Amino acid sequence: MDMQTKAQQRIDALFQQAYSQYRLALPTEPKDRRALQRRTRLGTVVMPYKGLYIGAAKWNELSYAERIIWTLRAVCSKYLDIVLCGPSAAAVHGFTTNLKTQRYVHIAVTERSKAGRHGFIFAHYYKDPPPTQEIDGMLVTNAMQTMMDCARMLDFVNSFEICSMGLRKRRLSNEALRNFIGAKRRLWGIIRARYVAQRADPACENGGEAVALATFVELGYKQPRTQVVFSSPLDGHEIRGDFCWERDDGSLVVGELDGRQKYTDPAMTNGAEISDVIMREKDRESELNMLRVLVVRFQMRHVYEREPLRKRLEAARIPHDSAARLSPFRGFRCTAY
Repeated sequence: MDMQTKAQQRIDALFQQAYSQYRLALPTEPKDRRALQRRTRLGTVVMPYKGLYIGAAKWNELSYAERIIWTLRAVCSKYLDIVLCGPSAAAVHGFTTNLKTQRYVHIAVTERSKAGRHGFIFAHYYKDPPPTQEIDGMLVTNAMQTMMDCARMLDFVNSFEICSMGLRKRRLSNEALRNFIGAKRRLWGIIRARYVAQRADPACENGGEAVALATFVELGYKQPRTQVVFSSPLDGHEIRGDFCWERDDGSLVVGELDGRQKYTDPAMTNGAEISDVIMREKDRESELNMLRVLVVRFQMRHVYEREPLRKRLEAARIPHDSAARLSPFRGFRCTAY
């Protein structure tokens, strides 16, 4: 048996063990690391973080959420007893699947000398040990602590998404988060955290809606109500709008976020064909128009690019929020990712 075959057998065994534990592989032998590095250069192996490996085909099979969790589980198996915090803890809780915020693995430390960036590890100092819980074998800060920490360290849009999805997933009220954060004093970023807590909205049904809502606020528009219910003028059945603003003259505008999920996710389409879903959407919009409610439709690319979204909101005469200029996020530079 040649050395190439032996090396491949070792790599296969390493991957098999890692995959059975739903994590990335952690080679300990120098010869295995060299073999994996060669395969990384060839493109058959992926190294998301230094020293953590996975087959390229397997990596491509995983969803964004799975990629994050497999990576974090590998780190936790390598560094025993670490406590994940911030965006890393949020991912484990299921509050976010945003790869952008997972550039580093965030951990909590109670010794100031250990704080700072160490490769892909970002250690955050806590004067007192934060409240924790174990999820799928990983030790993380609890839900409230995680939401508060993300609101302190992340930019407004990402922290708003995490807090809104966290409240929704845990079936908690906005008031619960406000009270938790309101009781904290003398913490770096606590003013930003309170600002997020005042606005986080558990009525957002998914991360896309939360990102869109946060973008409205950041662009200086009044925060809309979410998932507002109207009665059909035809038969009285329920019509729900993603976002709803009241203009200065009392008229209403409904904002609708269009995404592929709305047309392809069986949980949202009730098994209907795409054409049927589109026709239902047109009927719903027509019924809202009968109620003298203007409907503004936009896509996630408009949200990310911002200017196309701003033009739509301006054309619809969405009211501005004069207090937007007082945001504590003005001038803040996020260094957490």
